[in-house]
Amino acid sequence: MFVAVLAFVGISSPAMAQLATRCTLDDQLTNATLAQGRNAWARKCGFISAAKEAYLNSEGEYQVFLEGCYAYPSVIPGSSCSRFIPADVNAACIGLTEISKLGTCVTGCLTPTQKVSFGGKHMPIPEALASGAPTVTALTPSATMLAPTYSEQPIRAYIAGDTIEDVFALHLTNGITLEVTSEHPMVDGEGNLVKAKSLKAGDLLLASDGQKVSISDINVFRFKGYVWNVQPSSHDKAENIFDVEGLLTGSVRFQNEWADIHYRLATREEADVQGL
Repeated sequence: MFVAVLAFVGISSPAMAQLATRCTLDDQLTNATLAQGRNAWARKCGFISAAKEAYLNSEGEYQVFLEGCYAYPSVIPGSSCSRFIPADVNAACIGLTEISKLGTCVTGCLTPTQKVSFGGKHMPIPEALASGAPTVTALTPSATMLAPTYSEQPIRAYIAGDTIEDVFALHLTNGITLEVTSEHPMVDGEGNLVKAKSLKAGDLLLASDGQKVSISDINVFRFKGYVWNVQPSSHDKAENIFDVEGLLTGSVRFQNEWADIHYRLATREEADVQGL
């Protein structure tokens, strides 16, 4: 079953955020370059407008099509994909009557048991969605490594996607274990946003209280099921860093529209953001 169409649990507002899909079984694009390439191709070939292309790129989303995918013919079991859809603006167009548009997907998350801070209370993302949590706890723009400060950010969308992929279980010396997908952005001991797959035992991660915690072990396992993330309405980078299981991790935006931007949390007391 294709799950690309956005499923709304209500109007995107402070009262209720939307649920967006991460299209892992049917048309998963794994990085921002491919996602933007798909949008550029769809615009060139007349499927979307230039304004829609710009909007999708700004939100880290990409256009998807009925029973089509970029990976074809290497289709994973359970996928409905039966034809190739390009992700390159230079690729030849497909006729407007030959394929049908669906909704959009996000690239790039957390297994469903991982607890994120919503309104100062840690809970799994599916539970937060079910309860209608309108905000997620995130760093403030003035936060630094020495003084991490927090505020509540309105949620634009909850991200969910059915997947079969490797998950990295990060075991820390303070007893915390965090399960994330390979591209998930973590804040290391120097305040840099790094991908989970780049970490190794002995590396330091930044905890939500500003302490540095060492990784004691990492094990990778094959995960089948839904993975989750949250996308706040804010486009401020600090306000897209959350408290997950007591660690600082980035929102889905760092896997999409900001994937190629180096971000480092300020080390000074001033509200200083580097690498923008």
